[in-house]
Amino acid sequence: MSAVKRLSMELDGWQAAWKQLEAFLDRMDGVAEQDAPHVQTVCALLPVFSVIERSRRRAVGLALSSALASSPRGEGLPALSAASLAGGEQRLPGVEELEFAVGTIGADGDGKLTGAALLAGSVTLFAFRDEKHGGEVAVRVPTYDFGQLVASGLVPDAIDAGLFSSDQRRDAAESGIAEMKTWSALRNERRGQLTTSAETVSLSSQFDALTVSSSVSDFDAVAVGASSRQGECLADRNVLLQAKTTVEEQGAAAELTEALQRAADSLQVQATDYGTVATALQPPRTATHSTSALNALKTTLRRADAPGLPGQLSFEMTLLDVAAGTGMDEAVAARLAYPDGSLRMLRTLEWSLRFHWVFRQRWFDVRNRAALAPLLRQVLTPFCDSLTRVLAGTPTGIPLVGTVTVVKDTPTQATALSVSPGADLGKVQAGHVAHVLGERPTLALVLGWEVKGGTPGDKRLRIAPLNVSIAADAKLPGVAGLVRSGTPVDGSAVSLSTQELMEGRAAAGPQADGVVQEAISLGTRLALVLGQGGGALGLVPPAVAAPYPGKTFALLPPVEVGATRLFLDGMPLESTSGSTKPVPVARPGELLLVRGADDEGTWWQGVAQVDTVEVRTGAAARADDETAVTPTPPCCGDDEEVVVITLRDLQLPKTLVRDVTLRRDFKGFGGPCLATGVMLPIELDPGTANVTVQDGGVTKTVLRDPELRVAVSVLKGWLGGPT
Repeated sequence: MSAVKRLSMELDGWQAAWKQLEAFLDRMDGVAEQDAPHVQTVCALLPVFSVIERSRRRAVGLALSSALASSPRGEGLPALSAASLAGGEQRLPGVEELEFAVGTIGADGDGKLTGAALLAGSVTLFAFRDEKHGGEVAVRVPTYDFGQLVASGLVPDAIDAGLFSSDQRRDAAESGIAEMKTWSALRNERRGQLTTSAETVSLSSQFDALTVSSSVSDFDAVAVGASSRQGECLADRNVLLQAKTTVEEQGAAAELTEALQRAADSLQVQATDYGTVATALQPPRTATHSTSALNALKTTLRRADAPGLPGQLSFEMTLLDVAAGTGMDEAVAARLAYPDGSLRMLRTLEWSLRFHWVFRQRWFDVRNRAALAPLLRQVLTPFCDSLTRVLAGTPTGIPLVGTVTVVKDTPTQATALSVSPGADLGKVQAGHVAHVLGERPTLALVLGWEVKGGTPGDKRLRIAPLNVSIAADAKLPGVAGLVRSGTPVDGSAVSLSTQELMEGRAAAGPQADGVVQEAISLGTRLALVLGQGGGALGLVPPAVAAPYPGKTFALLPPVEVGATRLFLDGMPLESTSGSTKPVPVARPGELLLVRGADDEGTWWQGVAQVDTVEVRTGAAARADDETAVTPTPPCCGDDEEVVVITLRDLQLPKTLVRDVTLRRDFKGFGGPCLATGVMLPIELDPGTANVTVQDGGVTKTVLRDPELRVAVSVLKGWLGGPT
């Protein structure tokens, strides 16, 4: 079996391996999307219950403390230790209680369940850097809503005191039917365990104890308390309105959104009453000098503390407590449902991915070193060696035995050369370069050979699209774009000067441009796949002389998807071209990179294939607008000269609107990315460079997906597969 065939089979295996992992990730993303409305609801309602508890504390001086801070997937929250999740008896049940309900039960040395919750620490497995995920998106498991857990740990007594006790789990496992405690029931249990003390006295009760003869400091304490509660009410009002917006987006019941609005309105009234008391108790405090005025102020503060009945929640807060409790219970039940609640399924997939990833990463590493990289080197080495011979002016190395001639007229862009039946092609390999002589000489990149029909049959060299000069001047020899029957094909040396390579045209005349341009085309394709100076495969493509070495050219934006022309922003200095004669910035058939940012600030790097390069006036360029599709930028004055690059192809998914450049700094790709056709996480393919730019002081990843697609297309074309 040939190396090309073995490599093609290896690539099939790699694509299947990645698709398997991608299906796992897609399944996890799908469950996360199912969980999203419920986690949004839970994280929005927990602060609402904190507002209710603060209202309770103002009314009766007794309340649960706020739940642990939460946000969907823990975004923006600091890392926590397992110990910080313990001790929740005096606080609202938070998202940690949901994790305890789906987490593992701890066991002692004898295997007996202890009732402790065992939570796995958060681990960042990898970060995407591709078009689908929009760049550097970290995959972290588990994605706790209370933030990252710095390490795995036990939380003592968390299971049996929570939503899903050991006995309930055992019953569920045996019967298949799970009965769990509701979130509201767990909250009520904790409320019932609260005890009163000297500190749990409402502010209005403290004020009621004062008289006109009380000390100034006693009134100052009430004034400070009223002012503080005024700010608390206004802040709580904003919490409720924000929660209303969130739950409305998740399709919450009208009873809940209406209750949130009414409670927010009542907090505004409470804030006004507290403000009235705080202001009246500021110097000169005339209200404290009159018993009737003081009593009126006390009434205002009692109403602020308990807008309904004394010592109870207001009517608005009571309705909100019921409606929010219903909404929370429904969201929690959906996440914890046994056995397929959205949180339960998400954690199961995350834990599975955590272990699956270790083995998959190992497979990628070992398989790449043992099979993929060696096969890629073996298959691509003849491409590099043949081009090296061409550039050195030595025979190309193709093992053609005897006289070989073309037996059919063959046009440019043909993918096969029918050759003399007696030709011995048995030792020809993909990557060998054949010298096609005759009146329109060129180079043919051979990809294999085949025989069509019976004996002796049509013997063919399979080749990359043939590059035959299409110059049509009547004085030139041969027929434009045609290799005539009888033309010799061999491995004889060609002579290519540095100047010819820089100009992209042959010194012998336009009829021989195919030789020069094919060498340039092969050189840039190898650089695209392998990197300008080689890369992870340890295979360095030969350097083809190019004008303006190391130069990056600014382009006039926008560069649109499917653009047929590029316009340089300014004329390059000839002194930087590396040539003693004027040369164009690019050559026909050459591949160049196009990099820039789209209108959303995302950076892309695509590939352009050059057709022609001309220096035109703005007026002349605009005269071609109708036929060229891509219009001339308005900043090109009629008499101003501009470099116009006409393209054969441009691979970009988005229009680039700023900081657009044309460049030759090919980084190449590692074997795994070439094999899968995907910009893999760097943990799977460290050989593929992560290109970044500084944009407004922020480091951003340049998405190389369009560049990779062209590189994979080149590689598949060389292997004889569909591109």
